[in-house]
Amino acid sequence: MAVVVIGESLNATIPAICEAVKTHDAEYIKKVALEQVEADSDYLDLNAQVTGCDEMIDLPWMIETVRSVTNIPLVLDSSNPPAIRHAIETIDWQGQLPIISSITNKTGSPETLLPLAAKYQTGIVALLMDDNGITHTAKGRFEICKELVKKARDAGVADHNLWIDPLILPLGTDDNVGPISFDLLQMMKAEFPKVRTFCGLSNVSFGMPHRALLNRTYVAMLAANGMEGFMINPRVKEMRAMIYAIRALMGEDEKCGKYIQAHRDGVLLTPMSDEQKKRLAEKQAEEEEKARRKAERAARRAAKGDGAE
Repeated sequence: MAVVVIGESLNATIPAICEAVKTHDAEYIKKVALEQVEADSDYLDLNAQVTGCDEMIDLPWMIETVRSVTNIPLVLDSSNPPAIRHAIETIDWQGQLPIISSITNKTGSPETLLPLAAKYQTGIVALLMDDNGITHTAKGRFEICKELVKKARDAGVADHNLWIDPLILPLGTDDNVGPISFDLLQMMKAEFPKVRTFCGLSNVSFGMPHRALLNRTYVAMLAANGMEGFMINPRVKEMRAMIYAIRALMGEDEKCGKYIQAHRDGVLLTPMSDEQKKRLAEKQAEEEEKARRKAERAARRAAKGDGAE
């Protein structure tokens, strides 16, 4: 399965996006959307939930705003099923239906959106949690996965339209976060090869130093174990470079064309740290000083030569 990048930056939990949703600042929403498209996102996640605002108005507005500048597929991210239903039923999707997010295995949750996903054949995200919360073993989460797959099938949702989110927990709370997710992915792919997988990544590094390092490393390890969908900020250069490298190494980049182009575009270069920039500036200043002194010596020699004549 191909690695899929879901751009995470159009989410109203981000203060600038929250303000743009409140004021219906279409130009800002378009700008962030296009930046993520240019960074090779495959989908854009949209969340228009703002306290005190009406999502029944704001979510369709956000969808139409993004669709006015790009036809990239969308993920509708909301805890308000009526808002998702309203958007699905009232917008002319022109055959490009979104993924809807999300359901759990809590009592009553699957019934909120599974019939909608089945009726319109949209994708749907299912989180591996139930009335007991999140199970801290791969086997326990796999049992929830099996129940959700059965409910989705019974509702008429095709396996390839079901996206399972195994729920990535902070590494700082459990040393086994990595092994649990890897074991779970392998179980899922063996049992349900057409069901797809999806995760929000940044939670794994919460509270840890060098979060970006952990996030990038985890992306590569998850992809190697079968994870397909990654909700990330592709505008972060290091993460974007990692995705190009993963796709090339997994045989998803014909003749490594995109990887090579990313190299030519400078995307694969790691930005310098402040200390590296300081050292480079100092070295450049030294070189400039040497050049200045050399020019002065040459000028003095030339002046002496003129006097001798």
